[in-house]
Amino acid sequence: MDRLTVVAMFSWQYLLMAFLACLGMVQLAAARSGRRRLWFLSRRRSVVVLGIVLFVVGLGFFYLIPLWTAGPWGPPSPWEGTATWGPAPPKTLTGARNINDTAGGLSGHWQALWFAVAWIAAVFFTRAIGRVRRPTPEEMPGDLQPRILVGARGGDRP
Repeated sequence: MDRLTVVAMFSWQYLLMAFLACLGMVQLAAARSGRRRLWFLSRRRSVVVLGIVLFVVGLGFFYLIPLWTAGPWGPPSPWEGTATWGPAPPKTLTGARNINDTAGGLSGHWQALWFAVAWIAAVFFTRAIGRVRRPTPEEMPGDLQPRILVGARGGDRP
């Protein structure tokens, strides 16, 4: 396979991994700070567990996908000069993502770019979900709860 095919494959996998990991970190930060409008779930403990699961799934996806996806996993063969194309054997999993950027791996500036894009996308995705999922009044902090103004005579006028 050519270098651009490998770069495209690595790029979307890295972007998805970074997005899931960043989404998990945003959920953990929102749970820690108490910003319920950013929570995907209604209970703090559930949000923390979801954040950890998203982070671990993102990293697990990126580092375990060579087991079932064909790709140029591992360093190039010293005899052929190219990596073998196919699923990575489990014994070589630790070096499967160790591909030089000249052979199609991601260089540092591309990793930084994809990470920044993933972080921004995770924040906007969380904000969008927060706008769709409005917290109930009992989930809202005291200063944000809706108030009913009642006049001095008990009427509905403010």
